[in-house]
Amino acid sequence: MKIKRLFALLTAVLLLLSVSVLASCSEVRYAHPNKASVYETTGTKASLLGRKSSLEFKNYTEEDYSRQTIFVSTDKTYQEYMGNGASMTHSSAYLLMHGCDAETRRDVLNDLFGKDGANFTMIRIPIGASDYISGTSYFTCDDVPSGETDMNLERFNLDRDQDIIAVLKEVLTINPNVKFMASPWSAPAWMKGSSLVGGGSLLDGMYEVYADYLVKFVTEYAKQGITISSLTILNEPSVGALSYPTMDMNPVEAAEITRLTGEKLKAADLDVDIVAWDFNYGTGSAADIYFEEIYGEGSGASKYSAMAGLHGYSGDGYFDSASQNGLKVGIELLSRQYGKGSIITEITESSGSNDFAANLTYACKNIVINPCSVQYNYDDESWNGCSGSMYWNFVLTSDGQPTPAQHGNECYGVISLDEVNRQGVKIYKYKKSSAYYAMAHMSKFLYEVDGTPCKGLLATTDYSDLCVAAYYRADGAIVVVVCNTSETNSAPIDIVIGGKFISYDMVPQSMATFVC
Repeated sequence: MKIKRLFALLTAVLLLLSVSVLASCSEVRYAHPNKASVYETTGTKASLLGRKSSLEFKNYTEEDYSRQTIFVSTDKTYQEYMGNGASMTHSSAYLLMHGCDAETRRDVLNDLFGKDGANFTMIRIPIGASDYISGTSYFTCDDVPSGETDMNLERFNLDRDQDIIAVLKEVLTINPNVKFMASPWSAPAWMKGSSLVGGGSLLDGMYEVYADYLVKFVTEYAKQGITISSLTILNEPSVGALSYPTMDMNPVEAAEITRLTGEKLKAADLDVDIVAWDFNYGTGSAADIYFEEIYGEGSGASKYSAMAGLHGYSGDGYFDSASQNGLKVGIELLSRQYGKGSIITEITESSGSNDFAANLTYACKNIVINPCSVQYNYDDESWNGCSGSMYWNFVLTSDGQPTPAQHGNECYGVISLDEVNRQGVKIYKYKKSSAYYAMAHMSKFLYEVDGTPCKGLLATTDYSDLCVAAYYRADGAIVVVVCNTSETNSAPIDIVIGGKFISYDMVPQSMATFVC
């Protein structure tokens, strides 16, 4: 009898020890609520971020094999969620300040950044002109007459940014948690061998002054009450001469300018991360050499850059299981080889597809859900996942204007804004794209709690038509975002978390957010 009691006591002690060990290893403290909230968008637009009936948690058994199961692990958290958003280009800001009235502008900004809207928290700002401006003449923040220079940046100014600054100040009154990233398309012409804003590369003696130029942009925006927390040293660094602002920068130059800019930011006591690359990833592309120069052993630049920015223009099927190219490989390389994070800094809906349902599922597969979900390798216990994604222009007209670029109407905004004349009366109409809803299904629900960001959780499923990402929110909630990408088949899903589950039937080409 004594032996049995001793064994029972020893078992209880071991159980307590095992629980304490598990608790110390786990970063997630999760208690199931009675019900989960559901929000749905369908490709037919029958529901657009619509609130559905809450789902009751039940004890999970593996008896019903006819349903498509998603398992969410609470053992560990992974990458921090930075946010979703787009670029506030000069074109977008011009439309908001001059292409509509103040009431419409406020409505658009609330839909983009308000808690009752999409709650976007990332804005990319061009340093000087991008290819999307409202006029016909491209510019930088320090243009001087041909043949002159401005080595001390005495003529640096933000005169062309007044629309952007006005819009951003209004955004901050709606959502003070927005984070800003800045990206240049070109250095001023006088810093370049071509003496042109379009094309060419930096002169050898201009690395220092170009780094000063980038830091100056950060400090001048700070004076406007706009804090830039990250910047890239160049948008699309391997693009050749085009009619709009571009500049070539080889990997050795990029590493040196990253180091110089990082040192100058630190000296100025500016907490700004330098986001490397800011272009497409493709196997065998310049990105491989670029990352080696920036992040390789002995690089003086690596400590100033915690992540790289990736664009999504390198082709279709980035996350197709049959594909070994594109974003997926780039994200894996950055994480496994260099221990660096990633964020998608640019992609756009284009004239190639006006199909809302197709664009919705494309966004989920390639931009919003799959890249940002935790991808886990059980062989070596490595993992990766993007921290967020940003589209290109926030606002354009329905035909992709204004821009003087040759690719004119190939890109669409996250929101399209048009002036309509009805019987002599101006009416301003705007429409939300599928990209808006795809990103809002994450950003609306993945907010910081007491300054603590959401973190990724491992979510797995055996069904190829399902895209899924899961996050732990600091208030204790788990947020699961799912897309059924099938054009024809419904998806009866079970979401299993810690021995309990909820069930939901997803229609074809739809996405849903579950707040559990």
